[in-house]
Amino acid sequence: MFRKFIFYIILSLFLTPFVYGQEEYMQMGVIETVRTKEYVTVFFNTTPDRDIYYIYSGDKIIGNISSIKDIPEISSKKRYLCNYTLLKDEYKAILRPGLDIVIILTDKEIDKELRKNIFTDTPDYKTAIISPIDKREMVLIPEGSFLMGCSYCNDDEYPEHSEFLGEYYIDKYEVSNSDYKKFADIKGRDYPDYWKDRVDKKGNFLSSYFASLPVIVTYYEAADYASWAGKRLPSEVEWEKAARSPESKEKMGQRTLYSWGNEFKNGIANTEEFWLSDKVGENLKKMIMEKYGLTKIEKGYIPVEMYEKEALSYYGVANLDGNALEWTGSWYKKYSGSDKVSNKYGEQYKVIKGGAYLLSKKDARVTSRKIGGMPNLYKDRIAGFRCVKSVSESDKK
Repeated sequence: MFRKFIFYIILSLFLTPFVYGQEEYMQMGVIETVRTKEYVTVFFNTTPDRDIYYIYSGDKIIGNISSIKDIPEISSKKRYLCNYTLLKDEYKAILRPGLDIVIILTDKEIDKELRKNIFTDTPDYKTAIISPIDKREMVLIPEGSFLMGCSYCNDDEYPEHSEFLGEYYIDKYEVSNSDYKKFADIKGRDYPDYWKDRVDKKGNFLSSYFASLPVIVTYYEAADYASWAGKRLPSEVEWEKAARSPESKEKMGQRTLYSWGNEFKNGIANTEEFWLSDKVGENLKKMIMEKYGLTKIEKGYIPVEMYEKEALSYYGVANLDGNALEWTGSWYKKYSGSDKVSNKYGEQYKVIKGGAYLLSKKDARVTSRKIGGMPNLYKDRIAGFRCVKSVSESDKK
């Protein structure tokens, strides 16, 4: 009995909030080991119930952990394998065992500078880059907070909540068939089955239009491409932040559900509504036909670089509300604070985000969550994708 009493006293000390500056944190665990490929193991004081926790070093947040996976116990402590993302590459030098894993208890700023509009401040990093391996344009998503989820939409989007992420880059466009072919040829990978009648005997595309459409692949095919390109698939949080406005631009319960605002607009995103008549999306359809020398376009995917400027996200990312569904690297789990129960939650399906040409405007909401991986993640060729990468010294202005 006395030992149990001492245990609870110690546990209460671990869970006591502490304040640094204007921010209040609660220590939830410590890093046990730092591993290769952006992994750490963590000892948690209690069973983790959030998607993201923060890494705290001395006087500041230096990154976050996600994709938290239980490791069989080797002692009385619970160990978890986690992906980590650092706010800056130079923080790798201070990432070490023993650093605190914390949650943020207040809605105050970690740093007032983090919440300023990226377009009114001078960022430390270039706002756009060309990634060196796959030669694709990427745009900067600045560090700061945004509102994620939706409290009045589908059950699995509940609750609306604040998330904080450091800077990262995301592909402006979805990966195209042409982009994927470069990877497949270099790495000796098989082409997707649906390309069968789209390439000649030499492996060249028969149509430049088809070459420019988003590639549709399995999760592992997408992850393989991302790894080859020196990137990774975005987490669900990273994907949604790229589609959202900063938290300072939104209010709880009044958030924008599409890249451009709260109300759907016909004709600026490739969803089911885009194909209701030739008049819907007439301007975008005309641009596509002129560029590719077509007299008519059939219902389906459109080239990844074709978009209405009005439909770009706040940060300048294209086709997040339609065209192709997109893989993320996140497991389909409930959000912290949700009491929804589903046998689909866990580490069996990956979250898919974004709308698609064959889905309605309801499915095009940037908060909408879909799943991929049936019968498994090696065979379910259901979605396209875009990649992300952390900022580096070479990306500085």
